[in-house]
Amino acid sequence: MKNQLIIFGLLMTAFISSGQNQIQYEKGKLFSENQIGIDKFYFVHQTFADAFYMTDLYKQLTDDEMYSILNNAYHSVTKEERVLVKIAQKNGPDARLAFKFIGDTEKLGDILVLATNFNKKSRVFEEEVDSENSIYRWYKIESGKLVYRKDLYSKKAEKENRKKNSHSLIGMYLFDDNFDNDKKVKPLIDDLLASDKDDLEKLYGYLYLGEYWLLNNDLKKAEESVLKLKELLNNSETIPKNYSLISNMATTELEMMKRFYN
Repeated sequence: MKNQLIIFGLLMTAFISSGQNQIQYEKGKLFSENQIGIDKFYFVHQTFADAFYMTDLYKQLTDDEMYSILNNAYHSVTKEERVLVKIAQKNGPDARLAFKFIGDTEKLGDILVLATNFNKKSRVFEEEVDSENSIYRWYKIESGKLVYRKDLYSKKAEKENRKKNSHSLIGMYLFDDNFDNDKKVKPLIDDLLASDKDDLEKLYGYLYLGEYWLLNNDLKKAEESVLKLKELLNNSETIPKNYSLISNMATTELEMMKRFYN
């Protein structure tokens, strides 16, 4: 679903309003509620990972700065107004993140676009947007859910995830666009955590348990789940060390949601 003109149009523009800490915004009014009907949890879950972790921005931004960006995007993007963010870089071009609503697309209906000038091949922000390598995402807006296009439900995908492992099916049900699957999430998580599955499987169990509680606005239980995830990661002799990134992301997601609800 690539469209080079859309990506260029979103990112190549002048900025007229500035924020603190070398972060600048071009946007419209800040509303009290999201104007395109997206649930806070699904917005945060989808965009924080793609905007900050896929681009390595999490390495330079504080939790408050990441929240400021997501808060401005969530409360300012409308059907008519996009949100454009510029983040100064010590070396090279500024990082640019664009959030835009596009209505009634042929394949996905209403969507939210997150476009960046981060080149996933060179791993740097570039002045020119590369239609093949610049990171951008298309999310379907479905009754409050924000669904990444590769997470759309199909019987084929369900069958494939069922064969993979215990946590793959949980992730699918939690983030797909089939609302009938939502009620299956918690029982599957409970079954996984009560099983004799290996530590890596249970790591994902605690990850999804935390996200389940965030979705249900229970920050206390979500934080307890993240703490159990960290404890398992620290004590396990079988989970590879590079999985510490999952702990980092779970913590960031929790911190974003704390700020959104407090």
